[in-house]
Amino acid sequence: MRKPGTILLLAVILGALVAAWVYNRLRQQERAIEAARRAAAGESIELVVANGTIPIGSRVEPAQVRMTRWPADAVPEGALRSVGAVVGNVARTTIEKNQPLLGSQLVAEGAGLLPLLIEEGMRAMSVKVDGVTGVSGFITPNSRVDVLVSGSENGDEREQRSKVILQNVRVLATGKSIEQKDEKPVEVPTVTLLVSPEDAEKLTLATRQEPVSLALRNYRDDELVRTAGVSTSQLFGDGRLPAVSLRSSPRRADAPGYSVEVLLGDKSTRQAVF
Repeated sequence: MRKPGTILLLAVILGALVAAWVYNRLRQQERAIEAARRAAAGESIELVVANGTIPIGSRVEPAQVRMTRWPADAVPEGALRSVGAVVGNVARTTIEKNQPLLGSQLVAEGAGLLPLLIEEGMRAMSVKVDGVTGVSGFITPNSRVDVLVSGSENGDEREQRSKVILQNVRVLATGKSIEQKDEKPVEVPTVTLLVSPEDAEKLTLATRQEPVSLALRNYRDDELVRTAGVSTSQLFGDGRLPAVSLRSSPRRADAPGYSVEVLLGDKSTRQAVF
C-alpha cells in the first residue's frame, strides 16, 4: 500500500496543476472581455502622424507632424507617440499624409541616408554629366541607364572608339537629390550610380577618357546586349575615294568621224582622226 504521505504529495501536485489551468483560463477570458470592452467603447491612444507628405531624405520639421487619436487595437508596430522623438530626424522613406510615423521610417540626426540605399555587396559612385551626357536632365533617381565611353587606346586622336561598358545600372541620386520632386527635367552636374566593385573599377578607368555618356532605359527593359563598339574608321569609312574608270567609251558606228588631208608632193591622201 502507498504511504499516506505519498498520496498527500500527489494530491497537492494535482491540485496545483488544476489551479494553474483554471487561473490561465480566467486570465484569457478577462483579456477577451477587456478587448471587447475597448472595441465597444472606441478606446484610442495618441500617435504622431504626418500633416502632409514628408519626402524621402528630408529633415522632419515640427510643422510637418501632429498628435492624433488612433484606435488602440490597430496601432502599427513601432509607432511613435512623441513629437520630440520625430523632429530633427531624416525620413528614410516617403511618408504620406495622415500616416503614423514609425521608428523604422526615420534615421537619427547626423546619420547619412545614401548608405542606407546601397544594397549589400554594391557601391555608390558618382560621375560627371552635362546637359548632353545626362540626357538633358531626364534621368531621375531609380532610373536605369547604360554607360558609354569614347576615347583612344594609344592616344591617336584620329582613331577614336566608342563602347558600352555598363548596362542596366540603377541611378541612386541626381546631384544631391535621391528623389524626383516633380516631373520637370533638372540638369545636374553629377549622377550617382549603384555598381558592383568590378564595375566601379571600369567606371573609374572610363572617367579618365572623355566624359562618360548615359543612355536612359525603359523601366521594363532589363535585357543585356552584347556590342563590339564602333571606331572612327568604321563610322566614317576608310576615307578612300571610289575608283573611277578612265577608259573612253567606244565610238558608235554611225557617229560622224574626222579626217585630215596629207600632201606628199603631187599626191594627196586623207587620214582619218578618231
